[in-house]
Amino acid sequence: MNFIHASDFHLGYAQYGLIERFRDYARAFHSVITYAIDHKAEFILISGDLFHKRNINAPTYEQAYNVLSELKEKSPSTQVYAIEGNHDLAFHQDGKSWLEILNSQGLLRLIRLKEANGVKLMGDFVELDNFRIFGVKYLGSSTNSIIPQIAEEIKKINAALGEKYTILMMHFGMEGQIKQDASGEIPYNSLLPLKDAVNYLALGHYHTQYEYDGWVFNPGSVEMITMNEYDLPKGFYHVRNNGAKLVTPITRPVRRVQIDMSSILTPEELYSHVSVRLEKEQTIQSERKPLIELLLYGEMNFPKSDVNTERIRNMLVEQFQPLWSEVKIQKSNSQYALKEGDVRGLTREQIELRVFSDRIKLDGRYRNNVEELVKTMIEVKKKAAADIEGKEILKELRWGFEKIKSNPPGNENRTGSKAEDAHQTLLSRMGE
Repeated sequence: MNFIHASDFHLGYAQYGLIERFRDYARAFHSVITYAIDHKAEFILISGDLFHKRNINAPTYEQAYNVLSELKEKSPSTQVYAIEGNHDLAFHQDGKSWLEILNSQGLLRLIRLKEANGVKLMGDFVELDNFRIFGVKYLGSSTNSIIPQIAEEIKKINAALGEKYTILMMHFGMEGQIKQDASGEIPYNSLLPLKDAVNYLALGHYHTQYEYDGWVFNPGSVEMITMNEYDLPKGFYHVRNNGAKLVTPITRPVRRVQIDMSSILTPEELYSHVSVRLEKEQTIQSERKPLIELLLYGEMNFPKSDVNTERIRNMLVEQFQPLWSEVKIQKSNSQYALKEGDVRGLTREQIELRVFSDRIKLDGRYRNNVEELVKTMIEVKKKAAADIEGKEILKELRWGFEKIKSNPPGNENRTGSKAEDAHQTLLSRMGE
C-alpha cells in the first residue's frame, strides 16, 4: 500500500490580490506531485477543490495542466483520482467543469455519480488490483440523507465483485472540527453506515487536518487559505501499510503576532509596546517573504480611531520585510471573551463546553452542578439547531432539572426550590 491523499489546493487563488500568492498555490500542488513521484506512489487522491473558482482563467488551467503533465511524463503509472468540491462544480450554463476537461485530456480520472449495474449513484468507480475507489462530489445539504444509500450500494458492489481495500472520497465538513458554525456539517454518527463498507474515508473541504476513529481522514489544504488557519496542522497524507502519515511541505512562512491591549493606556504606549514585542520575535528564515498579521485584542482604554495602524504596519515592514502585512484590532469589553491563544487547536464543541462552564461558574451557587448544566445546554443547543420539536427540548430541560434537583449545590439540606433556581438559571442563560 502506497498512495497519497490530498485536497483543497485552490489553484487560481490570488490571496490578498497578490500574484505571488497565486503562484504559491501552484507551488504547493507541484510539491505534492513531486513527493508522489519521488516516493513512487501507486496513485494520488484529490478529495475536491483542486481549483478556487468554478470558472477559472487560462493561467490557472495552465498551472494544473503543467503539473499533471509532469506527473504523466515522469511517472506514467501514477494516476490521479479526483472528485469535484464545491469550488470545482460546473455552472449550470457551462455544462462541464474544468475537472471534466482535465479528465477528457487524460490528466486525471474524475470519479462521478453514475447509475450502472443495478446501483443508482456509485456505478462509476475505479477497480485496481488491491483497491476499489469510489467518489462522491460535493452534495451540500443533501449529503447527510444520502449516506445510507451510498453505503448500501458500495456493500452491494463489494459483495458482487469480492472484497478489496475500499476507499471513498467525499467533500464535506465533519461536525465539531472547526471553531465556527458551518452549514452542511455531518455528525460522526451519520457516517457510521459507511464504516462497514469503507476502509478509508478520504475527505476534503475543511482546510485543517483531522482524523477520526482510524478510518476517517481529512488532510486539510497544503497552503493557508485564510489566516484563521494559522498554526493549525495541514498538509497531505502518505498512506502505507503502517498507516496514514501527515506530511507538511514547506510553504510561504506565516506569522501572527498577538498583543493584549488591556493594560495599555495610551496610543504612544501601544506603539512602544509593539516595538519591544517585535524586537523579541524570532527572525524568519526563508527564501520567501512572509505573511504577517499583528492582532491587537482585549479591552481598549482609548478610542480605536486614535490608533495609527499605518505606523504599526511600518514597524512590521521594517522588522520582517513581508510580502503582505496587516494590523487588526479586535477590541472586546465582554467578560466572556476568549483570547485566540486560549482556543487554538480546540474544536467548536470544546470551546462551547469551556464558555458554558465559565459562565455557570460565575455563580457560586451552581458549582456542584456545572457538569449537568453544561451537558444539558449542549444537548438543547443541538436539538434546537436540528429543528427538534419544542416539546422534546422541554423534555431535555426537565431531565436536566431532575438531575440538578437530585444533587443540589452546597449542603444536603438545601431545598428543592434551590434546584428550581438552577433550572431557571439554565433557561435564562440558554436564552442569552
